[in-house]
Amino acid sequence: MEWFAVFGMGLLLGLLGGGGGILTVPILVGFFGMPATQATGASLFVVGVASIVGSVQGFWKKEVDMPSAVLIAAPSALGAFIARKFIVPGLPESILGMSKDDFLLVAFAALMIAVGWRMVRAAESDSAYKVPAYVTGLLGLIIGLVAGTLGAGGGFLIVPALTLLLGVDIKRAIPTSLTVIAIQSLIGFSGELGKPIPWETLLPVLGVGLVGMLVGMPLRDLAPKGHLKAGFAVLIFVVAAWMLFRIGMG
Repeated sequence: MEWFAVFGMGLLLGLLGGGGGILTVPILVGFFGMPATQATGASLFVVGVASIVGSVQGFWKKEVDMPSAVLIAAPSALGAFIARKFIVPGLPESILGMSKDDFLLVAFAALMIAVGWRMVRAAESDSAYKVPAYVTGLLGLIIGLVAGTLGAGGGFLIVPALTLLLGVDIKRAIPTSLTVIAIQSLIGFSGELGKPIPWETLLPVLGVGLVGMLVGMPLRDLAPKGHLKAGFAVLIFVVAAWMLFRIGMG
């Protein structure tokens, strides 16, 4: 069962340009028994390397919006590194009556629900709110801090940022998001170096995830834009509900 879940993670990352991190963290925690604090760091490696594949294809097909990618990638990579190097190690063991692991998962689920709702609204319209470059840069830093702390590549935030704030077409936003995720996640993961890293689990997970991603990328070209936006939102809601249910059962 766990390998079908990993395959699905890669499939959705290739198809939607995000969702890899929000699936990888629950998979590593629920199926492979990792503590959330370790899984949030480990997922950055899996999602970052997998995203390189999608990014290369995007460059090959000239679908990557490089100005937008750079505008978000640079501050988000910095934010992800700061989060893994300083913020996560500095969190107390108990927060608001919850363990640090449970708090991270609850915060993750709450953020996913908020973003999912915004994507549902976006699926109803192709309108975008243009914002100044400095606002986008600040948003990139926040995305990096959130992604580094919660272990997601940030695609579930980057895709909405690209489509809603920068007006990037959803089909260009997906490979652009993968480019940002690859940079941000791997730089964020560098903050994990020197800590115990379960390579015996991460490498097989990465391999199966890559297979799923290679299946998902061709399907993206066949899917209507509105279906991609709606599918992204549904994915976020489902995983958030699953995470909250698991915490409640624990």
